[in-house]
Amino acid sequence: MLRNVPGLLAFYLTFSACVSASGIKGKIIDPSGAPVPGAQIAAVNRVGVVGRTTAAPNGSFQLDVPETPDVRLVVAAPGFSTRTLALDQAASVQLEIAPRVDSVRVMGSTIEIPASLQASSVDVIPSSRVRTSNEPFAMDLLRYIPGVAFNQSGAPGGVTSLFLRGGNANLNLVEIDGVPVIGFGGGLGFDFAHIPSEAVDHIDVIRGAQSAVYGSYANSGVIDFVTRRPESAPQLNVLAEGGSHNERRFAITGTGTIAGFGILASASRYDTDGLVTNGDYRNEDVLLSLTRRFGRQSLSLHGYFDSNEVGQPGAWGSDPKHTFTGIDTVSRAKNNFSEYGAHYAADLSPRVRQELFGSFFLYNSGFQSQYGFSFGKDLRGQGEARTIVSVSRHDTASFGVTGGHESVTNSYITDAAFSTFPMERNEISVYAENRYEVAGRLFLSGGVRGEFFRTASIPADGYSRPFFPQSNISRVNPKLSAAYVAGGARLHASFGMGLRPPSGFDLAFTDNPALKPERTRSVDAGVERKFGNLLTLDATYFYNRYYDLIVTLGGSLTALSHFQSANLANSQAQGAEFSARLRPARWVLVTGSYTLLKTRILSLDGSSNQAPLPFAVGQQLTRRPEHSGNVVATFTRGRLAADVSGYFRGRTLYEEPYLGASNGLFWNPGFANAGVNLNYTVGRGVTAYGNLRNALNRRYEEVFGYPSPKLNFVAGLKWTIGRAQ
Repeated sequence: MLRNVPGLLAFYLTFSACVSASGIKGKIIDPSGAPVPGAQIAAVNRVGVVGRTTAAPNGSFQLDVPETPDVRLVVAAPGFSTRTLALDQAASVQLEIAPRVDSVRVMGSTIEIPASLQASSVDVIPSSRVRTSNEPFAMDLLRYIPGVAFNQSGAPGGVTSLFLRGGNANLNLVEIDGVPVIGFGGGLGFDFAHIPSEAVDHIDVIRGAQSAVYGSYANSGVIDFVTRRPESAPQLNVLAEGGSHNERRFAITGTGTIAGFGILASASRYDTDGLVTNGDYRNEDVLLSLTRRFGRQSLSLHGYFDSNEVGQPGAWGSDPKHTFTGIDTVSRAKNNFSEYGAHYAADLSPRVRQELFGSFFLYNSGFQSQYGFSFGKDLRGQGEARTIVSVSRHDTASFGVTGGHESVTNSYITDAAFSTFPMERNEISVYAENRYEVAGRLFLSGGVRGEFFRTASIPADGYSRPFFPQSNISRVNPKLSAAYVAGGARLHASFGMGLRPPSGFDLAFTDNPALKPERTRSVDAGVERKFGNLLTLDATYFYNRYYDLIVTLGGSLTALSHFQSANLANSQAQGAEFSARLRPARWVLVTGSYTLLKTRILSLDGSSNQAPLPFAVGQQLTRRPEHSGNVVATFTRGRLAADVSGYFRGRTLYEEPYLGASNGLFWNPGFANAGVNLNYTVGRGVTAYGNLRNALNRRYEEVFGYPSPKLNFVAGLKWTIGRAQ
């Protein structure tokens, strides 16, 4: 059977080359006739998106669309109503002002569904926000998403963890262009400090357990950084910036079409001296992307590489136990990570689409301290085949299979001879999903995924870990969701489950050969209400139950298991997310959100009201604020675009910053951070900008013991060459 695959691919290429494609040209305007730059334009048929592009600064666009039945054009832009129309109406597309941020293709399903019709809690940070915010790193845009709590250890480059809806930092699946970038080795989660915004087109965020859709690690939610894609018209973007703490940022991005291939290349560098000695940070990245459409087929290839180095001065702020011994001038971290992906899609008919995915992720880390040098190497390869079928105009189904291999080698993972060795795991999963539409108002989705893990044998360490034979684990995760859209209201609800298989460190530092995946059950329900074209309000309740959490046992807890660690811990998080979007005029858009979060540590399995040491049952989880919120007001008049933004966080429980929870727990006071950002179009593609951060000049610590930067300012120039201005 496998011998026939090249022949089938050759047949599809030959067949689709004979299918004509039409070039659609048009312009996106608002009710006053002014252009809408940055609008998303997509051609969509019954099985998904078949082509996409972005409107130029003057609102114009061009899109090659295969001539197949049922193709329609979908146009979305922040602050406007999404519009669906026939291809012959594309010459001039007028969008109505509305307090909405929609996307024509977002995550949350293996079937392409617009954000406005999603049943899960989905947010999109659009390209226009990424480009005009002038933030050097993408994580600073995520702070304005409901349910998000970031913890950055001081200045830029400091270790940054995300706690989503109260879940642990290692319960989030993070992707770049759909490629998982979660390391198998460590158990602390993804470090969000190192994703430059210059490489990012938009960011998709979905909250709640999503393992039925995305597989392992998707317990609390999924964050996908979608990189920039080639445009048909030639364009060159150049950026230069400088500011406080000797901050420097330079970037260049070029895109265009050569011989039918869309090509994009981007590179950027960021440097800062930091707040104290050995607090400097450097980040360099390169992005390459290639796309090509062959009639009913499409092929996209991309590669992303990032190199960064940061000093680690230590917790030089709050010191309640007087344990800080002074600025660490030796410790430094250096990280190189790269990810590569390929995606092939073929519309075998107007009702059947076949997709193939391949990806590879490599992460090399090194840490120099006064105790010497340590290193880590994580890698993951993954392949996926997916089929999407339009059963009827109201029913769409997808099914597929994925296979992956992950490996870790680390200075601290050794055998009895104190030699490092690769710890390896294979994963195969099969899944199916169905989406049914009733009368254009009720949207029902259901899916299930079976996961099969095989971990290779692990040698003894000569101390506490015995020889572990090869092990096999299988799990099944379902997901159900429903959305009802009528008039100006949208009701939505979802249920899902998630799992995180044991990390390399979990397996390396235990004598338990039967560690299981950590699990999550998640439900949410909410209502979104639109009041004319002026205001939209959204309220969502959520409940997450975390169980089978891996915990190290000792002291009075040794009676609970024969092993050093086991799947005995439990916790829960529940709360509500409230958001509002106000669009009183074409030139102003105000968005804001507030999150109420209640977390609680539950009893260990088999215990009588006992919690992992040194915590207590009923205690609030650390690093997760009970109250948090944000607001962004954007103003655009003529050549000037400005936004005033701010976020706040209530007091939060933290570990002692130097020795950790074993040395005590302390309350970190709440804080507020405000910023002012200005963009002024000088002309001929040149934009000058200034960004004032922490404009209130507040002293605060986002992570207890690690001071965040006080008032600081950057200014720069952006120059766009070669595209209609």
